[in-house]
Amino acid sequence: MSITDGLPSDEENLLIDRETLAAYVELILAGDPQAADVLSRLFFEFKAAMDGGLEGINRVSRTLLAAVELIYVHTDAHAAAVKLYLLSRAGQLKFEDEPINLLGAALARQTGAAHKGRTSG
Repeated sequence: MSITDGLPSDEENLLIDRETLAAYVELILAGDPQAADVLSRLFFEFKAAMDGGLEGINRVSRTLLAAVELIYVHTDAHAAAVKLYLLSRAGQLKFEDEPINLLGAALARQTGAAHKGRTSG
């Protein structure tokens, strides 16, 4: 099982709706003075949901994965991916350096490693 297996779907059952979560992420990353209050509210919502049992734990897990997905656009990895994509669209990459080929190869290696770990363990 991979962390990507748990990524939220369109029918996600998040603890906080995606729009509100996105607003919280933006506010926190911007260093807004209300960020500490937002974080403490989130943490208490997470705690209450987890204290409620398995369904709450699963909703918190899906919410945290959705938050990571929302945060991705603020990372160096995202910036590099955009640069690579622009180079690709401009026709400045070798075939093997095309984003889909690089990502596909990395995902295939991960899938192969995960499968190998399940069958050998």
